[in-house]
Amino acid sequence: MRTIRHGFLSKVLYIVTNDVRETAIYNEGRKRTRGLSSVLLTDEQNKRVKLMAYESEKIAELVAELEQLAKDTDATKLIIYAKKADIPTFTTFGYQQEGTIDGFYNGANAHMLCRYTTQERATSAEPQTADEIVTASLARQSTESVKAKELPTGYVLTEATEADAVELAQLYGIVFPVYPTPMNDPAYVKKTMQASTYYSVIRAEGKIVCAASAEVDPQFGSAEMTDCATHPDYLGKGLLQPVMIALEEKMEAMGIYFLYTLTRAQSAGMNITAAKQGYHYRGRLINNCTIVSGYEDMNIWVKPLRETHD
Repeated sequence: MRTIRHGFLSKVLYIVTNDVRETAIYNEGRKRTRGLSSVLLTDEQNKRVKLMAYESEKIAELVAELEQLAKDTDATKLIIYAKKADIPTFTTFGYQQEGTIDGFYNGANAHMLCRYTTQERATSAEPQTADEIVTASLARQSTESVKAKELPTGYVLTEATEADAVELAQLYGIVFPVYPTPMNDPAYVKKTMQASTYYSVIRAEGKIVCAASAEVDPQFGSAEMTDCATHPDYLGKGLLQPVMIALEEKMEAMGIYFLYTLTRAQSAGMNITAAKQGYHYRGRLINNCTIVSGYEDMNIWVKPLRETHD
């Protein structure tokens, strides 16, 4: 279930979600409610609240409202997508920068500021391991244009459609016992497709064995490259690389030039893949969401296809 409501501040939209992809419902809310200049979002599954867009002159009021939303929903992490000029103001309220998503707002950078309500949520479980993985990943970073690897004989790369929702959900259920969103639910997968999320898949022997998606925010011209999954029986074949390249090419053709991905900080695979794909490391979100082992740190990797600015 979800609800969309207005707050006491004028031109502010509150989006409360527990089973619908954040950006999808965020976009839907913006389309349905014109004239909004600030958006606050709650994510009950991951116990976090976000200030996604705001008016700089209303920072104090919006921070107070964000804090109240956190109390109302028992959120333990508060996140602000901040403009660079506003960082000093937000830090006076106890927020600290964890990273940057370059170009998130139509080429303007979003600086990720966070505050925690518990020390447990604020404490990374394995920071040294995460640092070592970043170092190893950066050593393999590509500085040139990346070409798609040739697929093994009999493998086919295609775009997914709503007819593939059941099979995609099955794949995600196998790969991720726990995930920030219910990707093991075919109805949910189908709903994301209807809300500006695009999937590319590889089939082998007629079944989907590798998939990834681009979760687009049409208002801001950016996309999160996410939902990367390879069936355990098909690991080690380099299948994700051509899938990601196909999605990147589709995004550029659509005019979506600012790409980013959030990778599990304590898992080397996707960090190395991102670096080899030409993504740049831009910080780490501590205990950002529930995935596999509970709350996990997520590294920010960005790949702007056009110049960005603050």
